[in-house]
Amino acid sequence: MGGVFLHLKKGKNFMKSTTCFSKKTNEALSVYETEAEAQLSANYQRYENGRSLYPYQCWRCGLWHLAPTETRINVLHNACSCIDSCGKHKDLYLSREDAEKAKSKCEREREYRLYIYECPRKNGFHLTKSQC
Repeated sequence: MGGVFLHLKKGKNFMKSTTCFSKKTNEALSVYETEAEAQLSANYQRYENGRSLYPYQCWRCGLWHLAPTETRINVLHNACSCIDSCGKHKDLYLSREDAEKAKSKCEREREYRLYIYECPRKNGFHLTKSQC
């Protein structure tokens, strides 16, 4: 699990990551231990400044961060019977656009090439490391 440090700002305590940083500002991301805690923060930020954010669990540190809603990727987990090379159910992206967003994000963060293909069993798309 990634490291965190306590940050004080305007009389409020919140935790910042020591491993995860904003791609735009390079500042440490706020971290939350639970999805519910992250959702409360997202609700508060929407109320305070109109920012629409959603919580997501980070693959790098295992904690929760917030991201702008417009970057959200629509994906279904365990929605079809397609299996990856590790024997796990593949994620199903509802549109090619969602698959493109996920592909770009994974390639940036994990530094390997991915390919998109249409799911043979459902209406949607998968990612693969093999060129189809």
